This record gives sequence, structure tokens and C-alpha cells, in this order.
Amino acid sequence: MADLRLFIAAEITDEMRSKLGGLIEGLSSPADGVKWVRPRSIHLTLKFLGNVREEDLGSVKKTGEEGISGFKGIDDISLTVKGLGTFPGGNTSRARVIWVGLDGDVERMGSIRNALEEAFAKIGFPKEERDFRPHLTLGRVKGRASGGMIDKIESMKDIVLGDIVVSGLHLFRSDLKPTGAVYTSLFYYPFG
Repeated sequence: MADLRLFIAAEITDEMRSKLGGLIEGLSSPADGVKWVRPRSIHLTLKFLGNVREEDLGSVKKTGEEGISGFKGIDDISLTVKGLGTFPGGNTSRARVIWVGLDGDVERMGSIRNALEEAFAKIGFPKEERDFRPHLTLGRVKGRASGGMIDKIESMKDIVLGDIVVSGLHLFRSDLKPTGAVYTSLFYYPFG
């Protein structure tokens, strides 16, 4: 059996994908050295699992359910998509990832992420040691960010694109294709 590349994430609305597509279009230029994410592929990842044996899919699904079990019946989580930035932060010329940030009920989203980390650590998945920095990845810099790109990011660092509501999470499979990754939802974990 083949391995499945899996992660747990929240979907965003088509309306927000359209806004993010417009933002990417405004940021990109032919020689910018950035591999931009297709808007239909943008999501909020809470737990990247990596390659998982197909026969372990049932265990992964169950562990995800256990991870969010303490959040069943909670209200939807409202997040505001705002703020353009890079990883690593600070020196934009060394940027590797260009992202738009999330504000709002990030504390509750972080609690869900931490519960998933704990649940998956029990079945052998390594814990993410970095602090939770909720964001939507827009692009990955290949080489060094151009001066024009740095200026664009700086000029839009306070951008506000609007709100999204998260009602649950998906267990996604990622299939890497020459045209980019294709994501398929294998299971949905609703909060309500």
C-alpha cells in the first residue's frame, strides 16, 4: 500500500480565496522568484502529519476526532484575515514564505491546535515545537526576495481582507502533481 501525505486544516470561503487571488496577483511579477500558491489551495493548517501508511488512516482519523473532542459544541471560530508578512520575520530580504495573518479568536484556534498536537504525539507523530502563528501561505520565495517584492510587502503589511468563519476541520490528503498539490478532504470534524 502507498503512503498518504496528510494534514489537518480549516477551509476558507471561495470569497476569501478570490480576495487572496487578487492580492497574489497584485504582489506577483514575472521575475519575482516566488512560487505562488493557487488560491483554491489556500487553507489554515493546524497539524501537518506527513507521509502516513494507508493502513493507518483509520487510526489517524480516530486520533483527529479525539483531538477535537473537547471542542465539540463550541461556537464557530471567527477570524480576520489581515496583515502581510514573511517567515522568517524581521529581515524581509531573507524571506522564505510570504503570508497573510489571522486575527480574532486565534487563542481558541491555538487551543485546538495544541489538543491535536497532544493527541497525535500519543501515536508517534512529533510535536510541532514552534509557537502557533496562524497564517495563510501565499507564496514561497525561491532564492532571494527582490527589492520590489520587499517594498510591496512593506506597503501592504497592514492590509485587511475580511473575516472567515471556521465551523470544523478537515483531514486532507495532499497529492503532489507537476501542476501543484491537489488536496482532497478525507474526513470532516465539525465543531457543532
